[in-house]
Amino acid sequence: MDWQPLYYWIKELCQAEDDAALSHALNRLTQLLQADSSLLFLVDPSTGQPQSFAAGLSQRSLAFMASHSREDRYLHTYIEQNQFGHAVCLQELLPRPRAEEDGFLERFAPHFDYRYSMGLLLPLINGRQLGLSCHRRRTPFPKGIEHTLQCVGAALLPWAQLRLAPKLNPQLNFATLPEGLTHAECQVLQLLAQGMDGSEIARHRGVSKETVKSQVKSLLHKTGSRHQNHLLSQLREKSFARSPLNPAMSCG
Repeated sequence: MDWQPLYYWIKELCQAEDDAALSHALNRLTQLLQADSSLLFLVDPSTGQPQSFAAGLSQRSLAFMASHSREDRYLHTYIEQNQFGHAVCLQELLPRPRAEEDGFLERFAPHFDYRYSMGLLLPLINGRQLGLSCHRRRTPFPKGIEHTLQCVGAALLPWAQLRLAPKLNPQLNFATLPEGLTHAECQVLQLLAQGMDGSEIARHRGVSKETVKSQVKSLLHKTGSRHQNHLLSQLREKSFARSPLNPAMSCG
């Protein structure tokens, strides 16, 4: 595998600040995967509103796929066989006779008429999922594309976390927080609000689990919280009791 094109693509993805730039990056990824089209989607069960992006597909086809995802026999077979984290050929996973049951292929063909598809589904935190598939109309994918897709998926994981976080967990309104929290404690509180546990926060911030444990303990004390769930409850309700802590140690 030639890693240089993948490196430049990851750089372009990380610099994509809007949907137009993301679409451009996905078009380049489609070329990298030697595909005619590709589909990228992010799912969060708490919102029920997946984010979908495509290259080589019309908006009409993309809308159809998004609204009929519950009928997607390939997706359901992938999940039923517990293939999470594996890039697989979907036609090998579900042979055509089974895929034709209940008229599935007949309904989908006008919107998604591809003979060869590779798919990958990766779990994120809190039940969220990242999905990526690429498709060819006439000829099979070249040998080794599964490995390339697997590498692309690994590169997408941190991007997906960042993409979802601001939409589902807005940045903290520091004006509603008690005075006296250090900058590090504010960061830990933000990550707790995004659903990360102590180990994930430690990896994200590059510190030890003991450090995070100490910072959470300090947060509980400074916010008058009985436990971590109480802390997050106060954060959601913006009902922290004001305490006369040292203003020199504020989040600013």
